[in-house]
Amino acid sequence: MERLNPYRYGAPVEADGFCDRGAELAALGERMRSGIHAFVLSPRRYGKTSLLLEALRRFRAAGGRGGYVNLLFCTTDDEVAAVVLTAVAREVLRPVGRARHTLEEVLRHVRVTPRVSVGPDGAVSLGFDPVVGPVPWIDVLTDAVTLLRTTAQRRPSALVLDEFQQIAEIGPKGMAGAFKAVADEARGTSLVFSGSHLSVMERLTRHRGAPLLGMGELFHLDVVPEDDMVAHLVTRATAGGKRLGERVAGDLYRTAGAVPNDVQWLAHAAFEAAGARKVISARDVTAGLAAIVARQASVFAERYEALSPAQRRVVRELARHPVEKVYAKAFLDVVRVANANAVTTALRALSAKELVRRRSGHWELASPFFGAWLAGGTGDPAGR
Repeated sequence: MERLNPYRYGAPVEADGFCDRGAELAALGERMRSGIHAFVLSPRRYGKTSLLLEALRRFRAAGGRGGYVNLLFCTTDDEVAAVVLTAVAREVLRPVGRARHTLEEVLRHVRVTPRVSVGPDGAVSLGFDPVVGPVPWIDVLTDAVTLLRTTAQRRPSALVLDEFQQIAEIGPKGMAGAFKAVADEARGTSLVFSGSHLSVMERLTRHRGAPLLGMGELFHLDVVPEDDMVAHLVTRATAGGKRLGERVAGDLYRTAGAVPNDVQWLAHAAFEAAGARKVISARDVTAGLAAIVARQASVFAERYEALSPAQRRVVRELARHPVEKVYAKAFLDVVRVANANAVTTALRALSAKELVRRRSGHWELASPFFGAWLAGGTGDPAGR
């Protein structure tokens, strides 16, 4: 029987698909068990959510109570309060060992009425309406943390708040100050704040006067080191019934720009390109890259067309090679902008669109696939 493609991308990975970040998992798990707040920052596609979910899985397996919230789709303070309370209530109701909590016990600690529904399979779903009514949303948040803390007094408790940068856009002053107050009340409970929009998260956590400054330990997630990812790629290929040499795996890693999601994406495409052959070759990596670029061409075209002329010239130059001295005359001349301020404006806009990134002192395109498309689909941004 033909084996399934063993590589996963585009969504959080788990179990064998997770490339072990042993040091980060151990450190984050220890903070969760000790009731210490933490901040996890990384660009998109670096495996941040996969790390959080794996840490949470291990935390729960060890007997802890841990809720998970994705704030990406929240647009109002009421919605934030509702999704946080829903996640906490569901976690509290989850049986752990001999501990059992009833809905009645949960409702003793909250000031809003839940929405309870029964699915076709008989499963009961608990939620809270995004419009929480006369109860102030800050009180709802406080209830959520109090519930998690008081119902888990005999075991560690944690709450993961993913895509936390979203709260900076809600309300006239954002909600960061409110979460600072909630965190101060969450004694013994670890709050893990995670975000992928680095400039916003750093404004909330690191800059002078930041509302969450000094509130917890900062984890800045980088790419998975090449040796670790190469070993993972080789192992997963074997699980899929194919052989992938370390040299080809290393070339694949670098071609994908080292970004974990993109590495897995390219590995998936190369595995697919190998077809019935038992060995994944360098030719398969090239074919996989071409296939990804072809499928994403319309998306890349839309992104490119939405850019200003100066931004287009900048991404075309970065597609040729990463640039360290973006304010040097040579770069200003090639992208045809008047001064350093114009470059700053272009890079800031491109960073906000997550099209460029600064890494190891150089500016580069965030997506190697976008770079390959800009190079005409050759897969070689330098045009060699």
